[in-house]
Formats: sequence, structure tokens, C-alpha cells
Amino acid sequence: MNPLAFIESRMSLHMLLEFPLLLALGWWLARWIPRRTLASLDVQGLFGATAASCVFAFWMIPAALDLALLSPAFATGKYASWIAAGVLLSWGRQRLSPVVAAFFLGNAAWMLASAGLLYRDAEAQLCVNYLIDDQLVTGAGLLAWALVLCALAALRLRPLLRQAQVSSR
Repeated sequence: MNPLAFIESRMSLHMLLEFPLLLALGWWLARWIPRRTLASLDVQGLFGATAASCVFAFWMIPAALDLALLSPAFATGKYASWIAAGVLLSWGRQRLSPVVAAFFLGNAAWMLASAGLLYRDAEAQLCVNYLIDDQLVTGAGLLAWALVLCALAALRLRPLLRQAQVSSR
């Protein structure tokens, strides 16, 4: 079995490992792609953060996950969208203010937590291609990823909190 087929054979590996790896691949590839093409569209990093939020939201939908396994075109779209989200986030991250970055990270965390709770607490199998046991594991993993994003949001706000402490003295 090839590694990609193995990863996609389990919902937990598909969502909790493959998606972040594709995002990281896009982040890594961003250094070799000219930024000029989107610089005028990505004011203060908002376009990239918004596009990435849409990618996150879309791929939390169970039917989208099923279609990615059943349709080669949909699978290609999955790979392309996650890699593009990584590229856009890499390009725009430095232009995002700490408050806006924390907003998007918090929003993504909320979305992951909501999906995680739905996957974990659903009494029925949500994806045709995955068993309910793996759905439960995926739900718990999405909750864990949500906590990671909350921590990242807090880290982005830390300089502002320090500045507020200094100015209040």
C-alpha cells in the first residue's frame, strides 16, 4: 500500500496528519514562488487568512472528505487548496497584525473544536468511507488541534499584553 493510500484509509490520519502536512508543504514552497502576483490583493495578509479559513471550513465537511476519496478531481482540489492555503498564509503572516492573526487563529480553533465535537458526539457515521471508531478518534484529534491554535493565538497576542502591562505601570 502506498503511503498516501495508507494515510487516506483512516479519517484520523487523513484530517489530523495529511491536512497539516499539505499546509506545511505550501508554507515551505512559498519561499520559491514569486509574491508579486498576489501582493496587491493580499492587503495586510487578509486575503490569505480568509482563503485559508475557507479551506479549513470546507474540508471539515464530511461529504467533502468522502468526495476526495471517490473523485480524483476532487482529491486534486484538496491537495491544491491545502497547499495554496499554506503558501498564502506564509506570504501574509508577517503583514497580519497580532489582533487580526489571533482573530483568524481563534476562528480556526473554534471551527476545529466545533467539528471535533460533532465528529466525536455524532451517533451515526458521518463519512461513508470511514468507520465510526475512527470518527471518534478524529473528533478528539480536532479538539487537540483547536487547543494548539488557541495557544498560537495567545502567543500572537503576547507582545500586546506585555505592552499593555508596561504602559499601565
